[in-house]
Formats: sequence, structure tokens, C-alpha cells
Amino acid sequence: MVSNIVSYIMLGAVLVAMFVFIGMQGRKQKKAQDDYMAMLDSLRPGVKVKMASGLLGRIKEIREEAPGFKTITLNIGEDKNVVPMTFVIEAVQGVVNEEALNRIKLQEAEEQMAAATVAEEITAPVEAGTEAVTIEESRAEVATATKKKSKKSK
Repeated sequence: MVSNIVSYIMLGAVLVAMFVFIGMQGRKQKKAQDDYMAMLDSLRPGVKVKMASGLLGRIKEIREEAPGFKTITLNIGEDKNVVPMTFVIEAVQGVVNEEALNRIKLQEAEEQMAAATVAEEITAPVEAGTEAVTIEESRAEVATATKKKSKKSK
């Protein structure tokens, strides 16, 4: 009899834990959906966005075609290669943080400059006195000196 009561209490505790877990998941999903809808409402022309398909573009125009149905026209591309494309507004995945992108591009450019400087230092001639000596000339001089030593020792 006591073991049945303990079993019912354990079963009740597991069921309560399951309902609490499911309820918390539902709240997280609702909050994420509310954040997404707020982001869509905050979109304005000139903002750079990422589409669900992976395209990046700058908003040209937002139109409400029918109540509850909005379309967004994006300029895809840069400079002279701009192509306007129209999507439903729900296809927007997020707003692109242009400051972060600019920081990443600047960091990549600095790394490329550093790599180019290192490559120039490696291939640059080594100065010996007033004349420049390349690595190949140094190897040839070492080989000549080694041959002369081997001839003298014979």
C-alpha cells in the first residue's frame, strides 16, 4: 500500500515537471516570435537586411499590398550592379549590423597587409655592405667555398 502511494507521488512529480518544461518552452518561443515581429515592424528604407535565402540587400521600399500582407523591395548588389528584388516581408531573417561588418572587413584588410609585409621581408634581398645579396647568391657562395675547402684538404 505504501509503495503504491510513493509510485503515485513520483508519477505526479514527473507529470508536473513535464508540464512546467513544456510551458517554459512555449514562453521562449512566444518571446522569440514577438522579438521577430518587433524587428519586422522596425524596418525602414536604407536598412541592410539578410534574407532567409542568404541574400543581403538594402531596403528600398516597404509596401502593404493588402491588410496584413507586406512586401519589401531590396536593392541587391553594390555600385552600378544594383538589382531591385521584391520579397514578402516575412522572408527577412534579420538586420545586418553594418558596424560589425566594417570592423571585420578592416581586420581582414589589416591581416592581409601584415601577410604581404611578411612575404616582402622574406623575398627582399639581404644587404651585405653596399651591395645586395640574394638568398640564391648566398647559397652559390657557400657551395663554392665548400668546393674550395674540399680541394685544399685533398
